[in-house]
Amino acid sequence: MAKRVEGRSDKLLECAKEEFLEMGFQEASLRVIAAKADTTTGSIYTRFLDKEGLFHALVDDTMEELIRWFRDRQAQFDDRPAEQKKEDVLTYYKPELWEMLVDYIYDHWDVFRLLVRCADIDCYENLLHRMIEIETDYTYRFMESTGNDAIKSGRLSPMMIHILGNAFYSGVFEIVRHEMKKAEAVLYVRQLRRFFLLGWADILETSPD
Repeated sequence: MAKRVEGRSDKLLECAKEEFLEMGFQEASLRVIAAKADTTTGSIYTRFLDKEGLFHALVDDTMEELIRWFRDRQAQFDDRPAEQKKEDVLTYYKPELWEMLVDYIYDHWDVFRLLVRCADIDCYENLLHRMIEIETDYTYRFMESTGNDAIKSGRLSPMMIHILGNAFYSGVFEIVRHEMKKAEAVLYVRQLRRFFLLGWADILETSPD
């Protein structure tokens, strides 16, 4: 049985990150990654099964942590009494909350660069899809618990909920695509939030902060 060299996995991951960022997923070469890590492609297959497994090893933990954080924030709002939710639906998610998201992205900058740049593997699309599914679920919960008639009245549709969620979160991740400086990203996300806030105020027939 081949003996695993200590630190080899970390070296492979570092070299893989560089190769994926430079070449994209499809064009990235396992031979190049192995050579830079001073090992063989067999070492990659032993540790990560294949190229997709290697990519997932780089991004999955960060993605799952973000999803947990996102779901927890939605659940915290959902647990509030209905009257409180009606009163502060547009003020509960303060700008500081979205700045926490920006902080997380910049704390894991290379992972999000991998997700956004490597469009030839569907991890980024899956991340967006899961975030939109969570937000859609809690949007329905909000309307059911508060008696909001946005859908019944025709001001909102299931398709519109999906499209708005996709537009907002895709917009947030543009800070990565455009490689904004963090201060610029914070200002941009505040402006993006304000833009969508005004639209949701009209849809829900309530007042923005």
